[in-house]
Amino acid sequence: MMLAVHHDLRPIVDLLFQMLPIDRAVDDLLRLTCRCTINLCIANREKALDLRDLDRFPVPGLGVCCPDESNPFLLHCNLFDIFPSEDYPLTGPAGNIAPGLEFDSTYHSHIHFDGRNGHALCTDLLTNYASHFRSIDDGNAKQASGWSPGYTLSTALLQIVTFFAEPDLRHDPLPESIIRLRNMVTTFQCHTCGHSYEKPNPQIINYSTNVSVQEEAKSTEIDDEKLKAERKHAQRQRELLEKLTCGVTKQNVIEDNICLGYPLLVKRNNYGKLQSETVLELISYDAYVAEIQKSGEDKLDYYEHLKFRSVTGKDYNHWLPIFINEAHFQKGQTIIQNSISVIYNGSALGSARYDFQPFVALKVLTALMNQSGVQLFNGEMFESKHAIEAYCHFLRLLMHFIDIYPELERNINKMVDNIMRHSQNRNKKVVPDIGEFLIQIALSNKYQFDEIRKYIYEEYFARQILWIERKGVVENLFDIKPRDLPNIFEAAKVSNHLLVFNLEMAETFIFSGVKEYLDRSYGYPPDNIVEKFQQRLKAIKAIDRYSEFVRAVKMNDTIKTPDAMIDFIISSVEISNQQGYTRIQPAFRGQSRRSYQSIQDDQHLKYQDKRQKR
Repeated sequence: MMLAVHHDLRPIVDLLFQMLPIDRAVDDLLRLTCRCTINLCIANREKALDLRDLDRFPVPGLGVCCPDESNPFLLHCNLFDIFPSEDYPLTGPAGNIAPGLEFDSTYHSHIHFDGRNGHALCTDLLTNYASHFRSIDDGNAKQASGWSPGYTLSTALLQIVTFFAEPDLRHDPLPESIIRLRNMVTTFQCHTCGHSYEKPNPQIINYSTNVSVQEEAKSTEIDDEKLKAERKHAQRQRELLEKLTCGVTKQNVIEDNICLGYPLLVKRNNYGKLQSETVLELISYDAYVAEIQKSGEDKLDYYEHLKFRSVTGKDYNHWLPIFINEAHFQKGQTIIQNSISVIYNGSALGSARYDFQPFVALKVLTALMNQSGVQLFNGEMFESKHAIEAYCHFLRLLMHFIDIYPELERNINKMVDNIMRHSQNRNKKVVPDIGEFLIQIALSNKYQFDEIRKYIYEEYFARQILWIERKGVVENLFDIKPRDLPNIFEAAKVSNHLLVFNLEMAETFIFSGVKEYLDRSYGYPPDNIVEKFQQRLKAIKAIDRYSEFVRAVKMNDTIKTPDAMIDFIISSVEISNQQGYTRIQPAFRGQSRRSYQSIQDDQHLKYQDKRQKR
């Protein structure tokens, strides 16, 4: 299919030489000469989606048509040729000035003769000079490549318009050069579709038409509460439709019945354990399969030594579908379970021991939720919103697994019960990650967090002691003075913040009725809840002393003074020693903190209290 895309030049080009200084004329003329006929050699589905989007949301100053549908692979342009790759949009196209137009470095310093198709555009959006841009990044195209599989026809063309608008010339152009350029543009005619300067094909939507339509809509707006509610609902549905759209194929779950999920980067840590990092964007099963096929593979497995490129330029090598609704889950259940097995085992192929087991879903999905929480905690505001959404998507998927595999609920309750009843189960071997375990506690239908809080806090703070000791903020942790508390808190600040964060994350997003709540919006939490939690995150990161921290984790019923805080830390040291995390010994046999506390320390404590009250 041949797509004709033209930029309306007539109203401005005629005035250009009358109104503009000669040194500005070439810049504006270059910006206005980006009209072209473009063939995109892509899958019919993606091609149709690009055109459908342009029909829905036409771009002022651009026109699109298909002059010759009988030859979908004919590459033809008016002023600009696009040579799409065979796997478009996974790989970007090449681009050249149309034959017969001597539009070269005289008019744009980044247009050069490429020895194959004429005058080529040297930009990292296109592939003409891909080797050059890879060399800039030491052979790695992650930073040098300006193309994204998420680009549509509209976004690609707009970026090319921007390229022409910045000729980056070293010297002011000569008047005769500008005149020559104008003559080339105004006399050019397409022999295939008849497009010319005077008679553009297709007709172009101009700016004034759009403005008048918008003004008319505003003038007829009715301030009725019911109408406002309907508009708000429609806006929400449009936003959800956009969120549930694959960034590569442009298909969406609601209209196209696709299987949608998160790209994952699965890698091994220093101990050989597999760990997953979520790429915070959604792509379809078809887009993931296309990347696998592009790499020369043909099976859905974990490719440890391969890296695919997401729409936003992030690396990934695996993919996990999310829960949208029951139908979406059933459509992708086999893929979901295989994907979870790969994340847990490193493969889903070969031995029967790699077959999916329900307990694996509990381990993998709580790990992904916890990891999304860390991304949220460490990310910028924009990224944190997507991390919250990923957390909720993984939560909803896990809750569905709990519904269809009741033994998972029993496993959670048994784990909590064992932690409460037997001290030997409170260790890293039984509970490797407390953040993940907090999620399981919140999902329990038998226990509340307050029932197990004492044991969780004992183990959590015992694990902190090793890091506090390594920081060397106190000579001996059995001999802590009140003046040492700020330094001890600072040494464990990130850990303390994460505890508050994990508790509040679970409390905010895991509650009775949350499944129905999420299902109303295809797994997405309400925007107002997300915004409130983002603001709460700022407050959590601002906690900088134990008095604020104990209130945040609701320990202020037992820890009411600095002395009580010191006693709790010393108790944590003793538990840490018992667990084998540390081997800290008192400086003196039978050492007592209070027997060595000086009057100076008491005075320092009073001074600190006065400062905090100010």
